[in-house]
Amino acid sequence: MSPAREIEANLVKALTQAARSGRPPESHHEADLFRFVAQLLKTWHPAEARALDQAALHHFTLHNVKPTSFPKIVADGKISDVARFRHAMENSLSGIITW
Repeated sequence: MSPAREIEANLVKALTQAARSGRPPESHHEADLFRFVAQLLKTWHPAEARALDQAALHHFTLHNVKPTSFPKIVADGKISDVARFRHAMENSLSGIITW
Protein backbone atom coordinates (compact mmCIF):
# COMPACT_ATOMS: atom_id res chain seq x y z
CA MET A 1 0.00 0.00 0.00
CA SER A 2 1.34 3.44 -0.90
CA PRO A 3 2.05 5.92 1.91
CA ALA A 4 -0.84 8.14 0.78
CA ARG A 5 -3.29 5.23 0.82
CA GLU A 6 -2.00 4.14 4.22
CA ILE A 7 -2.63 7.64 5.62
CA GLU A 8 -6.10 7.60 4.08
CA ALA A 9 -6.83 4.14 5.52
CA ASN A 10 -5.78 5.31 8.98
CA LEU A 11 -7.97 8.39 8.63
CA VAL A 12 -10.97 6.27 7.60
CA LYS A 13 -10.40 4.00 10.60
CA ALA A 14 -10.10 6.92 13.04
CA LEU A 15 -13.17 8.71 11.67
CA THR A 16 -15.21 5.50 11.70
CA GLN A 17 -14.30 4.93 15.35
CA ALA A 18 -15.15 8.54 16.20
CA ALA A 19 -18.51 8.32 14.44
CA ARG A 20 -19.41 5.18 16.37
CA SER A 21 -18.08 6.18 19.77
CA GLY A 22 -19.02 9.85 19.88
CA ARG A 23 -15.40 10.79 20.59
CA PRO A 24 -14.85 14.54 20.36
CA PRO A 25 -12.32 15.98 17.92
CA GLU A 26 -8.88 16.60 19.40
CA SER A 27 -8.06 19.67 17.29
CA HIS A 28 -9.56 22.31 15.02
CA HIS A 29 -8.26 20.35 12.02
CA GLU A 30 -9.93 17.17 13.22
CA ALA A 31 -13.18 19.06 13.88
CA ASP A 32 -13.05 20.28 10.27
CA LEU A 33 -12.65 16.68 9.09
CA PHE A 34 -15.55 15.53 11.30
CA ARG A 35 -17.78 18.21 9.77
CA PHE A 36 -16.64 17.46 6.21
CA VAL A 37 -17.13 13.70 6.56
CA ALA A 38 -20.54 14.24 8.16
CA GLN A 39 -21.66 15.91 4.94
CA LEU A 40 -20.36 12.99 2.88
CA LEU A 41 -22.19 10.43 5.03
CA LYS A 42 -25.51 12.09 5.79
CA THR A 43 -27.53 10.22 3.15
CA TRP A 44 -26.58 6.61 3.92
CA HIS A 45 -25.30 6.90 7.49
CA PRO A 46 -27.33 9.69 9.11
CA ALA A 47 -26.74 8.71 12.74
CA GLU A 48 -22.97 8.62 12.32
CA ALA A 49 -23.04 11.84 10.28
CA ARG A 50 -25.06 13.54 13.00
CA ALA A 51 -22.62 12.35 15.69
CA LEU A 52 -19.62 13.72 13.78
CA ASP A 53 -21.35 16.99 12.94
CA GLN A 54 -22.51 17.59 16.51
CA ALA A 55 -19.04 16.83 17.88
CA ALA A 56 -17.49 19.27 15.39
CA LEU A 57 -20.02 22.02 16.13
CA HIS A 58 -19.45 21.57 19.86
CA HIS A 59 -15.71 21.96 19.31
CA PHE A 60 -16.14 25.13 17.25
CA THR A 61 -18.46 26.64 19.86
CA LEU A 62 -16.30 25.62 22.82
CA HIS A 63 -13.14 27.08 21.29
CA ASN A 64 -14.84 30.04 19.60
CA VAL A 65 -13.39 29.20 16.17
CA LYS A 66 -14.95 29.05 12.74
CA PRO A 67 -14.95 25.93 10.58
CA THR A 68 -12.75 25.77 7.52
CA SER A 69 -14.57 25.81 4.18
CA PHE A 70 -14.97 22.48 2.45
CA PRO A 71 -13.04 23.60 -0.67
CA LYS A 72 -10.10 24.62 1.56
CA ILE A 73 -10.14 21.24 3.32
CA VAL A 74 -9.90 19.50 -0.05
CA ALA A 75 -7.26 21.97 -1.29
CA ASP A 76 -5.15 21.26 1.81
CA GLY A 77 -4.72 17.74 0.43
CA LYS A 78 -5.68 15.62 3.46
CA ILE A 79 -8.43 14.08 1.33
CA SER A 80 -7.27 13.96 -2.27
CA ASP A 81 -10.16 12.08 -3.87
CA VAL A 82 -13.46 12.93 -2.20
CA ALA A 83 -15.51 10.28 -4.03
CA ARG A 84 -13.05 7.51 -3.16
CA PHE A 85 -12.87 8.70 0.45
CA ARG A 86 -16.67 8.81 0.79
CA HIS A 87 -16.88 5.29 -0.63
CA ALA A 88 -14.21 4.07 1.82
CA MET A 89 -16.06 5.67 4.75
CA GLU A 90 -19.39 4.18 3.68
CA ASN A 91 -17.79 0.74 3.32
CA SER A 92 -16.10 1.04 6.69
CA LEU A 93 -19.32 2.02 8.45
CA SER A 94 -21.09 -0.85 6.70
CA GLY A 95 -18.45 -3.32 7.87
CA ILE A 96 -16.94 -3.87 4.43
CA ILE A 97 -13.12 -4.05 4.48
CA THR A 98 -11.56 -2.72 1.29
CA TRP A 99 -7.94 -2.11 2.31
